Amino acid sequence: MMITELIDQDDFRAQLQAWGLDGGKQLSLAECRHRLGELLSGPERKVWQERLASLRVKQKLLHPEVQDVLNACMK
Repeated sequence: MMITELIDQDDFRAQLQAWGLDGGKQLSLAECRHRLGELLSGPERKVWQERLASLRVKQKLLHPEVQDVLNACMK
């Protein structure tokens, strides 16, 4: 099987917005990382951990920069 498309930064930001991250599509990856850090330390921590874990399962399909953001947030 050949991988033809990676989940890139735009896909990642769109998914975050679909999950309810306000303005997710317009944020830089650094801003996403910061906002996710806030969410992961807030009252919706468990929900966001599960959401991000669902993306980590697809790790081989993630663009390296998206992988870096997820890895940093999920430490």
